[in-house]
Amino acid sequence: MVSQIDTVAKRTKLPIAKKPVWERLAPGVFLGYRKSPEARKWLVRYHDPDAPKGASNPYKMQVFANADDAHIDQETLSFKRASVEALKLAETAGLPSAKGARPLTVRRAVEEYIAVRNARDRKNKGRVDIRSDADTRLSRNVLSDADLCDTTLRDTARERLLEWLDNLPLSAATRKRLAGDFKAALRLAGDNYAKSLPATWKAEISSALTVKNDEPNSRDIQVLADDQIKAALRAAKDVDEAGNWDGDLYRLMVALASTGARFSQAARINRKGAFRQQRMDRVNGTEMTDYVIMVPASRKGRGRKTELTTKRIVAAADFDILTSGPDTDADGPLLQRWKNEEISPTVWKRGNRAAWYHASEITRPWDQVVKRAGLPNHTVPYAFRHSSIVRQLQSGLSVALVAALHDTSPAMIQKHYARFIADVSDGIVAATTLSVAE
Repeated sequence: MVSQIDTVAKRTKLPIAKKPVWERLAPGVFLGYRKSPEARKWLVRYHDPDAPKGASNPYKMQVFANADDAHIDQETLSFKRASVEALKLAETAGLPSAKGARPLTVRRAVEEYIAVRNARDRKNKGRVDIRSDADTRLSRNVLSDADLCDTTLRDTARERLLEWLDNLPLSAATRKRLAGDFKAALRLAGDNYAKSLPATWKAEISSALTVKNDEPNSRDIQVLADDQIKAALRAAKDVDEAGNWDGDLYRLMVALASTGARFSQAARINRKGAFRQQRMDRVNGTEMTDYVIMVPASRKGRGRKTELTTKRIVAAADFDILTSGPDTDADGPLLQRWKNEEISPTVWKRGNRAAWYHASEITRPWDQVVKRAGLPNHTVPYAFRHSSIVRQLQSGLSVALVAALHDTSPAMIQKHYARFIADVSDGIVAATTLSVAE
C-alpha cells in the first residue's frame, strides 16, 4: 500500500481531522500522523504485551513528536526519523517485532554505543546522572549530522566517513579522540550485527577512522618548573578561599601536583589509601617515616575486575593537607567536594558532600589559578602530571620505575619524554667518563 504520510507534500494534501492517519511499521506497531488546526503531530500505536487476552483494545497509543511540516520553532521529526523513534518506543515497551524492524543505521549504532559507555561510567562513578565523554563528543559531532546518521550501516562507505572527517572544524588531537569513539561505536555494531553486514565492513570503517595526530608533541611546553608549581598551588589556595570551596579545590590540586596522578585517579583515592609507614634507612640505619598515598590504577584499557594501586610517597606537609578534609568515612574517597542542589532555576543551595567525578568541574577555577599564578595561558591541570614525570626522570630514576609510578608504560615515557631522558643520560654518561690520555 502506498504511504500517505512519508513526505511533506503528501501530508500537506491531507485534510484536518481528529483521527490520525496510520501506517504499519512492523507487526503490532503503527506510526500515526494527526493534522489539526493548531499542530502537526506524530503518534505511535503498538500492541501492549501486558494486555489481557481478549481485551477489547490491546493497544497503547501516545503522541511523541512534532512533524516537520508544522512550521514551528520547536524540534520536529521527518517521517524517517519518526519511524525510528516509534519503533524505539515500541521496543522499549517490550514488543519483540519492533527491534527487528528498526533500520540498522549509523544513528542506531552510535546511540547503542553511547548507552554502553554511559552505563559503564555510571557504574564506575556510582552516579546515575553521568554522561560519558563519548556521549558528549558523539552527540555534538555525529548525531547532529542527520544525513550521516540516517545512512544504513551497509551503505556507510569509507569515502563517506573520510568526507565527514575532513569537514570537522576540530584540532587534530580532538579529531583523533572523536574518530576513536566513532570507530568504537561502528565496530561494536559490526560485532552485534555481523550477519547483516559485508565481511570486509569492519576493516573498511576501521581504516577510514584511524587518525594519526600530525600535530607536534606539545608535552614539553606543559612542563612546569618547581617555582611555577608552587605559584600555582598558592593561587589555588587563594581561588579556593575566594570561591568558598572550604579547602576542597586546594586539596585536589595538591593531590594532582604531589602524586602526578590523572584527575580520574585522584578522584578515586580511598581514605584508607593515605597512611604513614615506618622503614629503616639502609644507609645510616635510622628509622624513617614515609607519607604514602595509594593511587588507583587508571581504567584505560583494563579489564573490569582489575583494580591495582600505585604507592606514591609525598612530602609530610602535602600529606597533612590531603588528609585535612572534613570527611571521616574510612571507606570513602579521600577527596570530596560540596554538591549544589537546584531549588529553582535561579536558586541553589549547598547539598551533601560527594566525590569529584569529572575534570570539567575544575575548568573555571583552573582558569583563575592560571591567571593568578601568571602561568602561560595554554597551561592545563595535566601539566602537574607531565612535571612529575620529568622531575623524576631528571632525578635519575629509570624509565621503567617512572612509568610504574605514573601508571603508564615505558614505551609511552620514551615516546613523549625522550628529550628529558636524553638530558639525564648525558649527565650520567659524563659522570662515568674516564680520562685515558696521559
